[in-house]
Formats: sequence, C-alpha cells, structure tokens
Amino acid sequence: MNDLPFKLSALALSFFSAELIAADNNLPQEIIVITAQGQQSPWIGSAASSFRKSFEQQALQIDAATMLQQIPGIQADSRANYAQDSRLSARGFGSRSSFGIRGLRLLQDGIPLSSPDGQGQFSSVLLDQLASVEVLTGPLAVLYGNAAGGVVALQSRWPVENAASVQLSHSQFARQQVLSAALVKNNHASSISLKNAELQSQRDHSDARKQQAQWLWQSLLAEDLKLQLRYDWSYDPLLQDPLGLTAQEWQANPRQTAANALLFDTRKFTKQQQWSLALSQDTAAQSWRLAAWSGRRDVGQYLGFDGAAATSAGGVVDLRRPYQGLDLSYSRQVDSLRLTLGSAFEQSTDERRGYVNNRGDQGDLRRDEEGEVRSADLYSRFVWDLAPRWQLSGGFRHSNLNFDVTDFYITTQNPDDSGSTAFSKNSAALAVNFAQSDQISWYISAGRGFETPTFTEMAYRNSGEGLNLALKASTNQQWELGNKWQLEQWRSSLALFLVNSENELVVDQSSGGRTSYRNASDTKRTGIEVSALWSASPSWQHQWTLTQLNARFEQAELEGKLLPGVAKQQAQWQISWMPLQSSEWILQFDTLYRSKIATSDQNQLFAPSSTVYHLRLVTESELSAMQLRCWLGVDNLTDKNYVGAVVVNQANGRSFEPALPRSVSLGLSLNF
Repeated sequence: MNDLPFKLSALALSFFSAELIAADNNLPQEIIVITAQGQQSPWIGSAASSFRKSFEQQALQIDAATMLQQIPGIQADSRANYAQDSRLSARGFGSRSSFGIRGLRLLQDGIPLSSPDGQGQFSSVLLDQLASVEVLTGPLAVLYGNAAGGVVALQSRWPVENAASVQLSHSQFARQQVLSAALVKNNHASSISLKNAELQSQRDHSDARKQQAQWLWQSLLAEDLKLQLRYDWSYDPLLQDPLGLTAQEWQANPRQTAANALLFDTRKFTKQQQWSLALSQDTAAQSWRLAAWSGRRDVGQYLGFDGAAATSAGGVVDLRRPYQGLDLSYSRQVDSLRLTLGSAFEQSTDERRGYVNNRGDQGDLRRDEEGEVRSADLYSRFVWDLAPRWQLSGGFRHSNLNFDVTDFYITTQNPDDSGSTAFSKNSAALAVNFAQSDQISWYISAGRGFETPTFTEMAYRNSGEGLNLALKASTNQQWELGNKWQLEQWRSSLALFLVNSENELVVDQSSGGRTSYRNASDTKRTGIEVSALWSASPSWQHQWTLTQLNARFEQAELEGKLLPGVAKQQAQWQISWMPLQSSEWILQFDTLYRSKIATSDQNQLFAPSSTVYHLRLVTESELSAMQLRCWLGVDNLTDKNYVGAVVVNQANGRSFEPALPRSVSLGLSLNF
C-alpha cells in the first residue's frame, strides 16, 4: 500500500478533540483541564499543549497504548506482548526505553505511578474504571520535576450513584470480565471493581493471565472538605514473553516466536498493591490538598539468556519494590493572582536478586543488591491575570534526589557495585497567553527541565566496579508557540516547539551480561502538532491529529542520526456517524499512520511505516431499570503485517515486536 496520499491529506487538514462523541452529538461547550499550575482552567485559556480524552464509550481495555492513541504529541506503541509494559513517548521523551516507561510523569488521581528515578508503567492500572486522561506536553510539564518530558494524568471513575454493572468482552486474542458495584449514601460513596483477563497474541508462547481489583471511597467530611481513599491490587500469575524478532525473522514470518523464548521459557509474573489517600478543601479564596500513598510491587522474570557469566546480573530477575510518598500543596487567590506552594517527598527501594536461567529453571545466584532512591521537592506555581485578555503563568521547582546501592554479592570475579550519588536540580517555566477573542487565543512558553539516570542505567560501568557515577542528568530547554481556536462546530489547536537537550543517555556497551550507559551528544527536536474536531452535522463528526517531529543527535559520532524509537510523522483520522435524531448507536472508523522508526542510535535498521484501519460499532438501549450497551470492533481491518513497537538498541538484533493481525471483538455491558 502506498501511504503517500494519506500523508498528504493528513498534512492538509488538522483537527482537535478532547472528548469522545457526546450524547447530544455536539461539541462540549467548554473543556476544563488541569494545567501545570495544579488547578482547573478552561482549555482555551491555558497556555499549554493540553489534551483531555474521556472514556465513556470505550470497550474493555488491557493495553494503555490503545487508549492513548489519537493524542497529539504522544507516540503510543502497542507491543502485543503482555510481558512488556506499554511503550509511550512524548516529543521524543521516553523513546530510549526498551521496557516500561521513562521520561514521562505518570499520575492517577494526582498520585504518582512513576518512581522517583523516572521509571513507570501502566500494567497495574484498572483501565476500565477510568473516566478520562489528561496529557500535558511542552515547557509547563517540567514543573512536575524529574523525568517530566510530559505528564499523563489518569482520572478514576468515582461513584456518584447506586449502581452495579457486568462487562464482558471476547475476541480470538482476549477474554475479559469486569464486575462493579457502587453505593452512595448521604455524603459517602464507595465502589468496588473486579477484573479477570485471559490473553494471548498470534504468536506461540504468548499466553497471559491478569486479575485486578480496585476499591474507591470518598466522603464529604465538612463543607468543602473531601476525603478520598483508593486501594489498587493487581496480580499477573503468568505473562509469557515471545520476545522480539530480527528484521529477517519478521519479514519471513511475523507470527513466529523467537527460539530463545522457547529455550529459556521466557515469562514474567507481577503482583502490586497500593493504598492512596487524598484530603482536600477548595473554596473561592483558597484551597489545599494532602496526598499520601504506599505500596509494593513484586516482579519475577525469566529472560531470554542464561546470565551465567560471573559478572552477569543473571537471566532470572527477582525484584521487590516497596515505595511511599507524600505531597502537600496550598493555593490562595489574591486579587488577580493565584499562587500555589507545595512540597513532595518520595522514596522507593529496589530489593533485587538475579539468578542463572537454566532453560526455564532458577539456578545459581548472580546478583543480590538493594537500591534506594529518595526525592524531596519544593515547588511554586502561579497564574496572574495581567489584563482582561492577558495572562502570565509559570512556576519553579527545586528537586533533590539521592541514590544509594548496597551490593551483597561480591566474589573474586564479580566486583562490588555499591555506591551512592545525588542530584540537585531546578526546573522552571514561564508562559504568556493572549485571548484575541472568546474563540481564539495565542500563547508562548519556555521552560527548563531535567532527567536523572534510572537505577537500571546507573547499575554498571563499562570497566571497573561500582555504580556508574560518571553519568550526568540530562537537561532540556523547551520553547513553544501555540494557537487555540474554538467555534460552535469547530475546535482546533496548533503548537510549534523546539527542544534542546544536553547529555542524552545512550547505551555504551553490552557484554558479559552487563549493559552500561553514557552521556551522548546534545539533541535537537523541532516539530509541529496540529489537531481539531469538526462536527459537520448532528450525524457526522471528524477528528484529525498530526504530529511532525524531527529529533536528531547534534554532535560527535552520532551527529545527524535520528533518535531511535521515534516516528517522524504520525497522523490519525477518525470519522464518527450517528443517525439523525438518535444517539443510541455510533459507528466509528479510524485511520492511523506512523512513519518508519530507527531501532538504534546508529540508525542501521528501521521498522517500516504503516497505515492501519479500525472499525467500531456501539449500541445502547434501555430495558426497564437496566442499561444495555454492546460493541463490535474490528482492529487492523485489512490484516496488515506491521511492527507494533521496536525495542531500541538491542545488541542481539531482536528489535521488532509484531502487531496483532486482524481481530474481531464483541462486548456486552449491563448497568443496573
């Protein structure tokens, strides 16, 4: 298929949507976003690239990347491999991650899902009980501290009425069931949700089982004083890993499984639980919020090699990660100035052991260490209405991070990898917004942020013993110019941005079971994001998004090379149709285009471009006191063989993760 005609049409038109189709087929009158200032403000009046997407009409979900597509600036790659977490990047931030999510700040109800060193994942989140997601990119995102190249903020669906629901979904690759119940009485409300999922991809050795539970409770203790409690539990007893494929293997048969996956029985299990608390009070003159959280994540993983070398970390990973945190903020309105002051404290401990992988059985010990990272932040944010049409906003954040590693596995061949290091960094941003009219606004913003190495990246040096203390934090300077336009039937946004980064981290060498990193040359990222929503009639709606990103290394031996894992172009077009005078069913057709992607810093190999089509039909009806909703979905309508995601800088060359072939899913939801 020739993708050029679609690319040209996508470049010619650009549209924005912050909501899925509303029940009345019209654009929402006003979208409220949570900006980097930590308070609600109208979308058109915020000086930031912010995007809100609701999930009222969604089918059951297991992959966060699927939910986060069609958001400008976000590259959400679906791996079709449940042993590896969803892969996300924003304007190139997070693109170097070979597993999990780096460089982005992940939140749920204001509670961090990211650890203090910048590692994060969505696999423990009960995606089906989310009400919306808000994405913030650009200079104002740096006000969230370490590794905040962008912010992805999930909002839970808090109970508002007595209800019970049963949701079922079935396809050739996934079977999911969700049970939920909510009870509301006086000033108190609670809900509980349980999920079971059995999954696989088109490849052998890809079975997965997941169980999740969530309990929500909120109470109005006094006037304007609200308490929210959330408990999350997830358990993945089996996540088989078919591993990535080389380019030759993918071209020959994209549905095959890597030989090492069968030889070493590559698989993973995880278990995580977390308590979260938020106490807040909000009045016209002032507000405050206290948030606290504590949890633990356990991971066991069998990798695709034995890890028997004396200096290896092993081919079997055994990780226990207890963590906790506290965040306190206070805001006050003084005339035309809204000022927020706050502090945050986070701590995470990695109790990590590694063993030899004896073809699927745990062997001798190869790693035994404990790593702790602590962060303490002070921050301030403000919004100042300078004049009726002019607004100044921004903030400052000071962050202290301390890393300590104690190595308990020391032999004559395996050196002592203990060590400690600390980072003290400042982040700052400033933005000006001009409201040309009630329908059009312009803004310009600038910011400076940073990203420290993670524990994984500091673990080894290319020679000698101890932590890689030579690694520096990467810093970035960002500039952005944007426009927002809102009419009765149109909503659009445009953002031009420039990001200069220093000391980007890249793989230095990988041998003997150890991978070391180094600070590379500077990078430069320039791009444009355009998006819009057009309600052509009460029955027809069009949504377009386009991201053009040129991300390259600037100096030394990598000069001119593209950042791996980053698509230069992304474009999406969604057409929605509803019968006139009826909102009981919706038909949606999606087209998604992504350009080729480099798999390594040296740009020696690229995953080819792809255009994929999806179709979805949703129907709703009332049966007495019960609401019935059905959905029928066809993903990858043309059954295209394409690469869903790349694993960057793979020394063994297995960089391609095949996407799923055409799949048909049927779902049913009963709400009482």
